[in-house]
Amino acid sequence: MLTAQRYQIILQALNEAGICKLNELVHLTDASESTIRRDLDELEAQGLLERIHGGAQLITHLTVDQAQNDREQLHRSEKETIAKYAVDNFVADGQVIYLDAGTTVQEVIPYLARFHDLNLITNSVTTALKLSEQNLHVFLPGGHLKSTTKALVGSATMSALANFHFDLAFIGSNGIAGSGDLMTPDIDEADIKQAVIASSTKKVVLSDVSKFQQVAFATFGNLDQVDLLVTGTLAPKLKTHFKQKNIKELDS
Repeated sequence: MLTAQRYQIILQALNEAGICKLNELVHLTDASESTIRRDLDELEAQGLLERIHGGAQLITHLTVDQAQNDREQLHRSEKETIAKYAVDNFVADGQVIYLDAGTTVQEVIPYLARFHDLNLITNSVTTALKLSEQNLHVFLPGGHLKSTTKALVGSATMSALANFHFDLAFIGSNGIAGSGDLMTPDIDEADIKQAVIASSTKKVVLSDVSKFQQVAFATFGNLDQVDLLVTGTLAPKLKTHFKQKNIKELDS
């Protein structure tokens, strides 16, 4: 089992129970006590849990999917600033561009109309509808529709997306852990994001600052696998912790 998978299992167990004993985590992960102790030390260093005698307790809860309409209203001004920067600096005529189901990614749509011959692919029904309203060329793969995020997921979606190579992908994230791991609450959405990253020449994550040091169930990548993460102004404590050179802060 990969280290990231053990981290997810440990955090999920703690999210459900609050406190877990060391031997419980050993059983859940089928790993040795020494391995789990190292995992707990690392997760504690990231500020995600607290070591206690014989185990660990959670000090932050996993983020969960929120309804699309609710997410669209959060941090709207910051998302618009992030989206405008991303379009101005990465989009060009004739590109094949993937837009994922994130609400920050959705904010790029009004800035795309000035470009010519764009081919836009998305797994978001909401994003597809907004693109079509601007007469932009959009491809929507098949798949299972999630009611919360209005995203298409599953094997049919993965199969359809496997036929594409993207010049550029704009990707959202529900959580950015202290390790630089990029996270989402749904493993099916994580699979799609992971596949898109592997199939894209330029990978740009768009995320408002509220997602930093948030943890979700599924990891789909790490900051070192993408070209840039565009966000708002980080608080001094976050600046100290996140020293990755591919984080672009914007005044928001």
